[in-house]
Amino acid sequence: MRMKYYVLFFFVLFLCACTGDENSSSCSVSVQLLSPTDEVILPFEEMEVVLTNKDQGTVYTSSCSSDGVALFNVEYGYYTVAVHYQSASGIIFSGRLESLSLLPEQGEEVMKVQLQLARSKINALVIKEIYYVGCKGELGADYQADQYVTLYNNSDETVYLDGLCLALVDPMPGIVSPWVKYTDMKRIPVADMTWQFPGSGKEYPLLPGAETTIATNAVDHTGGEYQHANSVDLSKVDWGFWHVSLSKQNIVPGVKPLNLLLNLNSTAWMYSFPVVGPTFMIFGFEGISAEEYVNNPLNRENRPQASNKTKFYLMIPKEWVIDCVECVENEAKLANKRVPDELNHEPVYIPEGDYSGKSLIRKSAASTNGHFIYQDTNNAAEDFIVSEPSLKK
Repeated sequence: MRMKYYVLFFFVLFLCACTGDENSSSCSVSVQLLSPTDEVILPFEEMEVVLTNKDQGTVYTSSCSSDGVALFNVEYGYYTVAVHYQSASGIIFSGRLESLSLLPEQGEEVMKVQLQLARSKINALVIKEIYYVGCKGELGADYQADQYVTLYNNSDETVYLDGLCLALVDPMPGIVSPWVKYTDMKRIPVADMTWQFPGSGKEYPLLPGAETTIATNAVDHTGGEYQHANSVDLSKVDWGFWHVSLSKQNIVPGVKPLNLLLNLNSTAWMYSFPVVGPTFMIFGFEGISAEEYVNNPLNRENRPQASNKTKFYLMIPKEWVIDCVECVENEAKLANKRVPDELNHEPVYIPEGDYSGKSLIRKSAASTNGHFIYQDTNNAAEDFIVSEPSLKK
């Protein structure tokens, strides 16, 4: 009988220990949203905060109270915190913390977190399509010389392309951005080359509902000397990323070359988008000439923590960015953001992968005044679908 009591006693102790471990494996979290300015009164109760466990991928969602507080009970771990809200008027409020540590040794009854919201708006000029992964070319070889990007006038007023710039954001995918990790991201780093539309102001209008396409190599990749049947014909696009200094770049007569405004990679012999996912942006210079800005050494920086102190990047104020789309290689790289949340909330990827011949195309939201309006929530993961390249149809 005494043996039974001992067994029962140790069984109760075991249950208590397990219960204690379960209780200590989670914590309470309070997330307080902060308005961009004191003058802005937000409908916090319409907003949702999302916590994502960076190791396990577990997602927790909680609605806010009227004073902007979202409450959670989550497992200990390392998290991202995000909120993204678009008002009926098209104004976007978003915020993001890339790394929140919730650990037992912090010893707080309720972990309190503040999340500053940023304000942005729907753009008149948007990136409608990016074809960057390439395809299987002749004899099944990987082929990526056929990349292009299409811009679209999403408004009911004429947009002028004159002087606007196109660029990729540093770094290329595959690494955590040192700019995001070590800077406040008030300026966005350009990867090597900055391209600019020519024109003195109103030479290149883009009418409401009109689009324009820029190719890395403006040729017919399906015929002639190329013969890549899975590719696209880019010989009739409007523009090309072409400059005489780039020996491996091709363009046919009739396609207009962009101006290579600045090249900070003197060894480059071609321009291409990374097949593992570019971050692409459109921007314009404000209050200063392009030449004056790019030639000022104060507007160039080394990568934070980089050992190479001779490599510089052009830095663009984030307020100058008109539209930006983050693309990554796969789901595992979604945390590798390269721009602040107000420019793009969540990256997008093509599940079929490199050289699949697929493209990212913006979702159509409505049709008005005879032209389509495309969805633009500054959230690439929600705004784009994977499709066949539009120029292949």
